[in-house]
Amino acid sequence: MLIEINTKNIAIIGLIIIAGIVAFFWIYQSDEARIKKRFTSISELAAKDGEENELMAALKARKIADVFAKSCRIDIPSESISQTFSKDEIPPHVMAGRARYSRLAVKFYDIQIKFPDDNTADVDLTASVAALTSSNEPVNDIYEVRCALNKIENDWFFTKIEEVEVLEK
Repeated sequence: MLIEINTKNIAIIGLIIIAGIVAFFWIYQSDEARIKKRFTSISELAAKDGEENELMAALKARKIADVFAKSCRIDIPSESISQTFSKDEIPPHVMAGRARYSRLAVKFYDIQIKFPDDNTADVDLTASVAALTSSNEPVNDIYEVRCALNKIENDWFFTKIEEVEVLEK
C-alpha cells in the first residue's frame, strides 16, 4: 500500500523529525550545557522586579538551594561572607539578600568550564548585579567568581563559590 504524499503528511513528518531532534538534545545535553543551564536558572530565579509575596520569594529561594550540594563553601570577602553552608541554610540567606532590593538582576558572563575529572567542574565567570535597594539606591557591582561543582546522579551541584579578587590600577 502506498502512502499518498501530500502537504499534510510532509508537515507531520517534519514535526516528528523536529520533535526527535529536540528530544535528543534535551536528553543528551553535554555536561557543559547542563552547567551553563544552572547559571541561567539562578539568574532567572534571583531576578526581582517589584513587590513579591513571601510565598513566591520562598519558592524561588528553595529552587536556588536545589542547585547546591549537601554543603557548599562560600567565600565572598567583599560581602564579608566566609562560611560553609548546608543546603538547608541557603534559602533563608537567599531570601534575606533578595529582600534588600526592590529590583534585582543577576547575570553571568564569560563562563569558562574545566573538567579535572568526569565528576568535577571548575568554573570561572563574571557575575553582574544590577539592583535598586528598597531605599531606591542603585547598585551596580561586578564580581569575578570561581565555582566548583560536583556531578551527583548525573546532575551538577555547587560545592564551592568564591570571589576572585582582582587587582585595581
